[in-house]
Amino acid sequence: MPANVTIDFEKAKLEYQQANSLEAKLAALLRMQSLAPAHKGGENLRRDISKKIATLKKELEKKKRQGGKKGAGSSIAVKKEGIGQVAIVGVPNSGKSTLLNLLTGIGTKVALYPFTTKRPAVGMMDYFGGKVQLVELPAIVAGSSSGKADGPQVISLARNANAVIVVGPDRGQRNIVERELLLSGLSLNKREKGRDFKKALFINAFEEHDIGELKERVFGLLDRIIVYTKKPGQEPDYEMPLGLALNATVKDVAGHLHKDIEKRFRFARVWGSTRFPGQRVSKDYELKNRDVVEILA
Repeated sequence: MPANVTIDFEKAKLEYQQANSLEAKLAALLRMQSLAPAHKGGENLRRDISKKIATLKKELEKKKRQGGKKGAGSSIAVKKEGIGQVAIVGVPNSGKSTLLNLLTGIGTKVALYPFTTKRPAVGMMDYFGGKVQLVELPAIVAGSSSGKADGPQVISLARNANAVIVVGPDRGQRNIVERELLLSGLSLNKREKGRDFKKALFINAFEEHDIGELKERVFGLLDRIIVYTKKPGQEPDYEMPLGLALNATVKDVAGHLHKDIEKRFRFARVWGSTRFPGQRVSKDYELKNRDVVEILA
């Protein structure tokens, strides 16, 4: 990649990486194309972007053609998008769709008969500008671990997620899910030898919830922080925060934006976790959730 791409280009690139639909990815790529360097050194970058745009347009055309075909449907596999992926699991009519709607507002079907969700339903939860992908899985039942109700496929999606929410109005329903996951080699909130580990929340979706507090709990499953960046003399970019690991430093922010920024780093200013707003810090300063960082290079 050319050394002189702009921060605006890097922001567009981040939009592309975090996009949760083909349409959104295409829009971000078109923006990257408009911001790519026009000089000879940017030829490979522009060519790569053009290829991706052409591929996405073909995928969109194929999706459009298949839309009216009988039997056409989405794959049960769900590609990870955003800051992290959280699987919502539960027995039939446990409140999975209710919780997904509550946190994302996507309007999935909610009904009082079993197996309303036939395939994964995906929504993006907004967390102070950061996007967390929530995936409502088809119902888990007693025997799913042995193959019942497409159990192995469903549980493989939970295994692939970064974390899990087990939904159910009572402990009995949640125990069924936890047992089937355990029989499939997936342990929740407890590390066990020979089993995969996932952090999990146990939630009754039919209770009244403080949405802000609930989103904090869901985001906390990911062991991540979000950090906002700003240019000198400008307001912070609150729409596209960076999703970073816990204990991330200013150096990580610089490297995430562009390797040349990290090389030319002089100092940074941080708002949020510092003793006073805009305090000057070194590249080794450890950031906290929702800090604002301005890098001088």
